[in-house]
Amino acid sequence: MGGSRIPALRLNSMVYFLGKDGDSMNYYLVRHGQTPANRKGIIQGHLNVPLSDRGRLQAKLVGEALAKVKIDAVYSSDLDRAKDTAMEIAKHHNCKLVFDKRLREVHCGSMQGKTMAQCRELFPEFFEARKSNPYLVPRPGGGECDRDLYERVMRAFFDIQRECPGSDVAIVTHGGPIRCLLSYVLKGEFDPGLPTVANTSVSAISNRGGKWEVVKSNEVAHLEPIGDHRVSTSNDFYRW
Repeated sequence: MGGSRIPALRLNSMVYFLGKDGDSMNYYLVRHGQTPANRKGIIQGHLNVPLSDRGRLQAKLVGEALAKVKIDAVYSSDLDRAKDTAMEIAKHHNCKLVFDKRLREVHCGSMQGKTMAQCRELFPEFFEARKSNPYLVPRPGGGECDRDLYERVMRAFFDIQRECPGSDVAIVTHGGPIRCLLSYVLKGEFDPGLPTVANTSVSAISNRGGKWEVVKSNEVAHLEPIGDHRVSTSNDFYRW
């Protein structure tokens, strides 16, 4: 179920690279710090859950790590767990800080606030439907499907390119949107099989003269002081 490919979504009204010829742009994709819900395996989605004590320490460490690189702007989800992480990064740079609700995690509807085990028991039809049509099946109770998530995240990303041409930008967001952005660079379409990145991991994508590449993915070396520097090998694709 998690590894199946998804039909291409090209967003035909938009182009893939919005910079000028010769522009060089770097984007640092940072997942928010740990929350109490992350620790307990609770699905968050659009719930506004704060960072845990460990999450605040993770945010401080990723901020210090990114203080060593040039960052011209920081864009963030407007949910507190991302905002607080973003502020730890922005304080090391003389740059603008923008909060954008389009960078939120996928809305999980009635699944929010529950564990995955509870959701599998309560909503078996959702998981069954995803086996054959994972891209277009919305989360129960008014939630989003993967296409909804991919479209809004890509529109936010295209706007960032327009607003910050030739700039180096940190994007602080959630596991789902980072999967969207890495999928876009690697394949030009959404791939649900990409693993969920770790809390406050840094993935980097760049564009050199119109050519995209993934420079690094799920980098957590900066978390070594607190022992969180070993990347999980979990195949859990549902940490929303």
